[in-house]
Amino acid sequence: MNSKNIVLKIICCFLISTCDLECQVITHYNTENSEIPFNTVRCIELQNNGLWVGTDAGLARFINNQWEIFDSNNSPLYSDDIRALKADGDSIIWIGTVNGGLFSYDGSNWENFNVSNSGLLDNLIRDINIDQLSNIWISTTEGLFMFDRTNWEHWNMQDNNLLTNNITSVQIGTHNEKYVGTINGGIIYFDSLNQYNEYTIINSDLPDNSVVAIEIDGNGQPWFLSPAAGLVNDTDLGGPWENFNNLNSGLPSNALNCLQFMDNKLVIGSEVSGLIFKDGESWQYINTTNSDLPDDNILSVKVDDLQNIWVGTFNAGLCKINLQNSIEEHLVEGVLCYPNPIETQGEIHLNKSFSGTIGLYNSIGELLSLNQVSSCNSLTLPDNIEQGSYVITFSNDLSQSTQSIIVK
Repeated sequence: MNSKNIVLKIICCFLISTCDLECQVITHYNTENSEIPFNTVRCIELQNNGLWVGTDAGLARFINNQWEIFDSNNSPLYSDDIRALKADGDSIIWIGTVNGGLFSYDGSNWENFNVSNSGLLDNLIRDINIDQLSNIWISTTEGLFMFDRTNWEHWNMQDNNLLTNNITSVQIGTHNEKYVGTINGGIIYFDSLNQYNEYTIINSDLPDNSVVAIEIDGNGQPWFLSPAAGLVNDTDLGGPWENFNNLNSGLPSNALNCLQFMDNKLVIGSEVSGLIFKDGESWQYINTTNSDLPDDNILSVKVDDLQNIWVGTFNAGLCKINLQNSIEEHLVEGVLCYPNPIETQGEIHLNKSFSGTIGLYNSIGELLSLNQVSSCNSLTLPDNIEQGSYVITFSNDLSQSTQSIIVK
């Protein structure tokens, strides 16, 4: 399946600090310009240079600019409302659904785990993670579950005296500890032997008992998103907690949905304020007011190996945000050749440095030469070129342009 035309615009963002957020290339994928099945994108996962996208109306895989769709009409995935994705090595993807339980897919075979055929007590899967021993951890509204690929173990109010069964997220630490977020039940820390402690506003200075997302930084410290208190960092094991909110920091809103680290920069998706960047003490924003971001309600975020930021929105589909140090170095628009006309055996100069592919065609469209260049400022015509009209093309991953030249 071929992807349809994609909206591509170049935007220079508005900055709220002296630290430069660079420029943005934002590419939109929605139901009008692509084959994505729905514009509400709840979760994103990377696997083998491809992107898995979970929506309210099916699962999609986007790779090599092509879409593959999985839903109840064409696959055993009988629940189309996707809430969680986790890559398991290079081949298996784990899929959490609203009412179909947990699915796994290895490219050929599907397997389903639900309340009738497994140790799950709930078919609503909110988050999935895999620990360093390959155990699968699953967040549900009926407790936390661990599947060692043979046996099931669970923790809930009834059997373990947890403060709540409403588990939102689970993150794996650097020493195979587990950090578990809840609604109204605080944060649960499991050590490597799965012994746990609960931290709440009662027994610690945690600012909120609810957590919607968790990430681990390069120092092994957990960061939490709270729907009431904003961003929380545990500076030690179980506190003290460092709290960033809309009253004491540059955070524009406490209504936060998702987060991920991009090097040392924290990328946060909010409910009403778009994408937020925390880089040390600097706070910066990309939103519908200062950029081409189509929706300020960001449900999911994932950073790929090329430092592209993939964003799932509530109403506007999927976006890829590429941050450039200097976008002008990569744009095709504005690349001009001179002199024109040019003498045979002459050298063509470019008005600015160009990286990408340069093609030379004759007047009937035959390709005469094709060269991949980096930081090119000039090029030499082929030795055997004759007088006449020619076309030079400049192309890279962003766009393409052409210019006619006369050789005399």
